[in-house]
Amino acid sequence: MSRLSMIRRIFKNLYFLTFLNGFLLASLFYFKMEANYEQELFRAIHQDINSRLTSSDSQDAVLVKILHSCHNLLGNRGAVFEGKDFDGIKSSILDPTSIDLMTARGACGSFSMVLARLLQGYHYDVRIAQMKAGGVFAAHNIVEARSGHGWVVLDPLYDVYFVRPDGKLAAFDEVKNNWAYYKKQLPAGYDTKYDYEDVRYTNWTKIPVLLPATKKMLDLVLGKEKADSISMRTFLLRKYSLCFNIVLILFVFVFGYTVIRLIKAKIFPQQNIPVTFSNLSKYLRLRMGRKQVTKPGRA
Repeated sequence: MSRLSMIRRIFKNLYFLTFLNGFLLASLFYFKMEANYEQELFRAIHQDINSRLTSSDSQDAVLVKILHSCHNLLGNRGAVFEGKDFDGIKSSILDPTSIDLMTARGACGSFSMVLARLLQGYHYDVRIAQMKAGGVFAAHNIVEARSGHGWVVLDPLYDVYFVRPDGKLAAFDEVKNNWAYYKKQLPAGYDTKYDYEDVRYTNWTKIPVLLPATKKMLDLVLGKEKADSISMRTFLLRKYSLCFNIVLILFVFVFGYTVIRLIKAKIFPQQNIPVTFSNLSKYLRLRMGRKQVTKPGRA
């Protein structure tokens, strides 16, 4: 028996399908509970930030206060969990934003994921930028948020933002092209090798063949400039919700297939009869009729 035939036979087995439906259903409950828990954590942080906001705050001022809150929240946790090994499925495979929030173990990466999630909660468009330093991309991660005057730079690890001469927050290209001016705004302890040399938003070579092909398709559909600005990490900030939706789609297909297999096994006299409403009605009537005929009469 070939491997393909064996797989087909397994997926036609009602006992296996029952188990698979149960597993998927349990997974749905798990991902939903974790998604709700994670959402409650960030809702609590949003409430704390809201207590610091005033009606007179400009959009830039709101961004800066969210940045400060993220930096202060994660600042002490990184030192506790840095270098620690996490081998569980939740931390090593799923790696949700709540792990970054609780441990900050990924340093600039964790800070950026949490800040991006917080900003999304305030309905800002965000992208996580992988900075180039010493000729190497992803040497440092920062966040860019779209304000009323364009994309602005926020560095949650160092609690850094840059102010233009007109008082507005600066964009990456503005900092890059006038580094001599903006580096004067850096705090003590900042690693000056992160000098805004260049940036990318997605590593399109990380998964060979698949990601390069995806990038070429996006270049054709969206245009290269827009495709270059896509930050894939921002789509992974709610991993539990993403997993829930994926499993839900899979569950719908598996459950539907199981119902069809069950109908063919228990109601239809032959496996090759197509499952249609008319056939289902016909064989249900026949089955009910046979039951009436074979029912014992009354004494």
